[in-house]
Amino acid sequence: MPGGETRITAVGRELEGGQDVRMKLREVRIEDTVGLPLAYDLTEIVPGERKGAVLRRGHRISAEDIPTLQRIGKSVVYVLELEKGEVHEDDAALRLATMLSGPGVAVEMPGEAWADIRATLKGLLKVDAWRLRAINAIGDLLVATRHTNSNVAPGGLVAKAKVRGLIVEEARLTRAASIVGENPVIEVIPFRPVRAGVVVTGREVYEGRVQDAFTSLLATRLAEYDGTIADSVVVPDEADEIARVILGMVARKVDMILVTGGMSPDDCTPRAIELSGARVVFYGTPVSPGAMTLLAYHGATPVLGVPAGILARPRAFLDLILPRLLAGESLSPTDIAEYGHGGLCLGCKTCSFPLCPFGRGA
Repeated sequence: MPGGETRITAVGRELEGGQDVRMKLREVRIEDTVGLPLAYDLTEIVPGERKGAVLRRGHRISAEDIPTLQRIGKSVVYVLELEKGEVHEDDAALRLATMLSGPGVAVEMPGEAWADIRATLKGLLKVDAWRLRAINAIGDLLVATRHTNSNVAPGGLVAKAKVRGLIVEEARLTRAASIVGENPVIEVIPFRPVRAGVVVTGREVYEGRVQDAFTSLLATRLAEYDGTIADSVVVPDEADEIARVILGMVARKVDMILVTGGMSPDDCTPRAIELSGARVVFYGTPVSPGAMTLLAYHGATPVLGVPAGILARPRAFLDLILPRLLAGESLSPTDIAEYGHGGLCLGCKTCSFPLCPFGRGA
């Protein structure tokens, strides 16, 4: 293109229903770009070191930028001319991320046409996977998230959103908005400052022949979510006594009751929880380890039967359900059934939980 000539090209894409949408790109040799604004970020990749934008959208190219353009392999750049009903990739990514986001998250644009969604508080990440799939199926809209029910900290990245190409049709964003509706697809629910009561069962512990290892372990688990143990009582394997202590903790208005010990059908602990008047939601989970976990409620107060096997394994079903209870969720048998997919712990030599597949299918 001698003499600084530019070329205008029309790039067409077909939408559902056969409608053809065209956008204009003005192609300009880099030698002739001085003073022109970039329509999109330009990225440089240094193998093994970094990948990032070296020139941002809207930047007006100067003579000093020409060597940079040459270094990243550019001989031409494109100036984008939007038609009616088209949205630039940066604006679209920001709008998409914003419409998905609810309480406990914030959106930022770090560059390269990605919009990041980050947690603003410590809590439980909730992602509506069904609506997320529906949005990603629209076409041109791309959203990647962490697994729902993940524990997140302030500033933690929970999702990224962008669009394919330099522009996207307004109609696609409108369709996404209709799927989102009035309820967010992505949010973080803060953990409650729970005060828990712990009931340790077992005559061998009650009589001092075996040291109580449950209370310290549960204190550590609760502390991960800023929870504490308000009261801990050791009782023998007697259903009436266990039920009496549970009712005493209910009367003291603790936020949660954890009952540890034998949870098999021939043990008295499950019977004692029922005897206390608690409403049992489930007993037995499709998860290993932790299959004999029991969840019941005294009013709104969860009573969790914790199998003794937790003492022998780094993580168990307790670690999957505890953050949801501490976020104030009331769980149903259907919620628990979903844990079967992904509920098998592989017992890795070095435990990497929660950065592993355990429980991530639910």
